[in-house]
This record gives sequence, structure tokens and C-alpha cells, in this order.
Amino acid sequence: MIYEHITTYGHACAIVTATVAPVMRSVSKILDSQHCDGMFKVGLNAIGSAVGAPATHFVNNGQMPTLFIEALKSPAVAHTRAQALALAAGIAYPFTLVQVTAALSGCSISDGTRTVVIDGVSTVVNEGPHEFIARLGLQMVRTPSI
Repeated sequence: MIYEHITTYGHACAIVTATVAPVMRSVSKILDSQHCDGMFKVGLNAIGSAVGAPATHFVNNGQMPTLFIEALKSPAVAHTRAQALALAAGIAYPFTLVQVTAALSGCSISDGTRTVVIDGVSTVVNEGPHEFIARLGLQMVRTPSI
């Protein structure tokens, strides 16, 4: 019997530092090669950086497989799932739990909402990816005009 792989999606905005971006790109591709290949390619840097300054962070935003979003929130889940999937695919898994934990420690994740205190009451408000990026003091990498 052939089982069809069913993927459910959720919205997330994930930002990783440039130093861990290569690890997260690899882990992402291993976790879901069909839907997560090519993640963390859009560069960010600090607000006020000079035009043409290099990326200090990378972002991925939009619909992502819910299993991937869950893995981003837990180094143990990400490591265990990626390691099992790599083994099943017959490919080498080059990362340790320590490396995945370090990579995810440099990761900020938003589901499009933010809890703020308004008149002493915790309130959930919508926060788009641009607001999330700006709240972290970042902006899209600006390149010189041609």
C-alpha cells in the first residue's frame, strides 16, 4: 500500500543569524526537501547600515510545513527528525544536537502575532513580517542602485 504524504501549513516568519544560516539551510532541506529547500536566502542587516552592507541575518517568511515550524521551536525535535530523515534517505547527517541547538538559539520566530500589554492587560495583536523584522532592529539588505 502506498501512503500519500500530507503536508499541513502554517504561517511563520523565521530569522537566523548569518553565522548559523548555512546550518539552518541544510537542516531545513533535510527536514522537508520538497517544501523547505531554499530557505533563509533573503538577507537582513541592522537598520542604518550602509547601502551594500553585508547581511548579518537571513529571513524566511510565509507558509511553511507545520512540522517544520514545530521543529524550529525545539532543537531536540529538529535534530531527531532531521537525523531520522537523513538516515532514511541514505544521506549523511553532519550535525550534532549541540550544533542544531546553537543554530536555533540564533533564531527568532513569529507566527504573525505578538502579545503586548495594553492598559495592564495582555493582548494579542497582529504583527506582519516587516514589523517583526523592524522590531528586531533589522531591515532588508539594500544594494546599490544600478
